[in-house]
Amino acid sequence: MNNLSSNLLPNIIVHNNFKELKNDLSLEQIEGDFRELFNLLCPELVENNVNLDDATYAKIAQLSYWDLYARVEQDPITIAPSFIYKLSRSYKVIFYYRLAHELFYRDVESEKIENLCKYYAFFISEEATKATTIEIHPQVKIGKNFVIDHGVNTLIGATSEIGDNCTLLNNVLLGARKITFNSVGKRHPSLGNNVHVARGVQILGAIMVGSDSKIGPDCVIVNDVPEKTIIKKISWSKKHF
Repeated sequence: MNNLSSNLLPNIIVHNNFKELKNDLSLEQIEGDFRELFNLLCPELVENNVNLDDATYAKIAQLSYWDLYARVEQDPITIAPSFIYKLSRSYKVIFYYRLAHELFYRDVESEKIENLCKYYAFFISEEATKATTIEIHPQVKIGKNFVIDHGVNTLIGATSEIGDNCTLLNNVLLGARKITFNSVGKRHPSLGNNVHVARGVQILGAIMVGSDSKIGPDCVIVNDVPEKTIIKKISWSKKHF
């Protein structure tokens, strides 16, 4: 088989010599790819000598490394970590989000540069959405080991907060309660740690889904969910693990 181009960055070549390797990607490579992505998508920031510092690049590389291996651990069809890293759209959107999120919250003295950072945070987010059909607002706060699997048409609204070790499938909406004219403050859901959300789920409003909960397909959630709850379609049951 011929080599393929990568879905993560256009100049990464995917070599078709996949093996069941547990650690075929390094933090250094991931950090280097973040730096390359920044240079590729943020030309005005580069021209103004604005960049993320080394500690921030190291942080998002570590988070993306954990995201990657959380996905590898969950997915039985994974050939190798590089398979997910270079080809998976649902991993790509998280990778782009990690960079966009840091730009969104970039603290600079110049209002002009701060606005430019936010502009490129949204630009990176939109580029990811165009390529993946998955939308994560750059303002969203997401913990470590985050996985989106399949993911088509999943949308995570701006004031959402997601804890550690969470997984979302496709057609998931973390949205506001109203269609439009929502208040400026907190209006999207928060998920605790170890929350798994199946396809077609809508979680609406500034509510809390407690840690260690699972939400089955096609549920609409508009009230707080206690910890360690399994929710099935229409009615939810307080079944504890």
